[in-house]
Amino acid sequence: MEERILEFIGDLRRAELRISTSEALDALSASAEVGLTDRETFKSTLAATLVKESRDLETFDRIFNLYFLDLEALGEGLKKALGPEDPKVQDQLDQVLDQENMDLDELTELLMRGQGSEMEMAIRGGAQGAGLERLMYFLQVGYFSRRISDQFDWSAIERDIEKIMQALEAKGLDPGQLARIRNYLELRLEAFRRMIRQHVQRELERRAYRAGEQLTREVLSDKPLFALTPDEVAQMKSVVAKLARRIKDALALRQRQEQKGRIDSRKTIRKSLQYGGIPMEVYLKRRHREKPRLITVCDVSDSVRNASRFMLQLVWSLQECFSRVRSYVFVSEIAEVTQGFNNFPVERAIEWALKGAPVDYHCRSDFGYAFSRFANTELDSLDKKTTILMLGDARNNYNDPQAWALRLIRERVKGIIWLNPEGQWGWGIGDSVMPLYAPACDIVRECRTIGQLGEVVDNLVHSWWRRGR
Repeated sequence: MEERILEFIGDLRRAELRISTSEALDALSASAEVGLTDRETFKSTLAATLVKESRDLETFDRIFNLYFLDLEALGEGLKKALGPEDPKVQDQLDQVLDQENMDLDELTELLMRGQGSEMEMAIRGGAQGAGLERLMYFLQVGYFSRRISDQFDWSAIERDIEKIMQALEAKGLDPGQLARIRNYLELRLEAFRRMIRQHVQRELERRAYRAGEQLTREVLSDKPLFALTPDEVAQMKSVVAKLARRIKDALALRQRQEQKGRIDSRKTIRKSLQYGGIPMEVYLKRRHREKPRLITVCDVSDSVRNASRFMLQLVWSLQECFSRVRSYVFVSEIAEVTQGFNNFPVERAIEWALKGAPVDYHCRSDFGYAFSRFANTELDSLDKKTTILMLGDARNNYNDPQAWALRLIRERVKGIIWLNPEGQWGWGIGDSVMPLYAPACDIVRECRTIGQLGEVVDNLVHSWWRRGR
């Protein structure tokens, strides 16, 4: 069971749950204390040791059911799987086993007196040498079920059953009673075989789910944002949330490492002179890094609305990494939507920014007008600690691009990073004015997919704002 729990923890980590080695050890120790008798107690114990945030509970429950679905069969459910109980027959079997002092195979003893959990553990033991790691397709269920079955000595079980029947016959039981007892034993034997197949089917389901979830995430992460269906947009919200958490976790680890500081060799050597040159006291350099300020400016026209949705979600999930985050949306008119995130939950605030902000969502994009309005109204609030993260396709519908406004903004800030949801092949073609805006930007990146968006924001958090002015 320890191996099973460690596999379970591995899948939780792959699902973006942060679980340290000490927490994994706590889970093993706690589960050993409570045992497997009560499924809910076992589940609560693992949750208490492995889950830190309430939003992870849904993921924990889903993966727990894939790994430990068999625990639901304990008790009444598994008794039904083993066939109807017959107390009278069981008493007769117990008596003959006690009186005759028979030397029976371990599996025969299990079939005669064992509980469902004990049978399940025996199946898991037999599965260890069956190569279930190669289980990939439904057509393999029968093959691996036979491989697990081959781990048990069925001929010894049949011999034991015959010895038991002979002993019962010698005690004078009539043919009707003997037939009833033999049927009872055969039902339990058949139930055990069914449990083997069910175990393989559950393993296949678990592996297929893990592979399917990973494939879905990889496919959608590389799919152009404008091509996502409403259902795929809903799926990608959780992917973006996990991406943000991974970036935050990596940053938190790096910050903890930096807090320890690096060795200051000058001070260490100077202080060690009194000890004959032996560095008895080590001095560390500590660097204080101020959190940057971030302004997001998102085009929310129909062609790039999905990209804006995910960037707003990702940036606001990472706002702890910045001292201040302000967000603006535009089509032609530009409006600040920061207040929406102060008043609403993030999901609702994003919907409001994309549909309810004081801009005309149905007009034609005009980047030049939006930038000039921003420069005229917000220039005084900008400083060299501020990074502007711009998202838009730079398709200006042949309006005046007013590139001077972007150059003026650049003079007041640390830098401008432009993410374009359109492929580079389209930049400068038709009504695209990207080549006019690019010289005023420090970084210009194609950002057609969630994967590309995550890479850029990860670079922003870990590299860009860590540089000096």
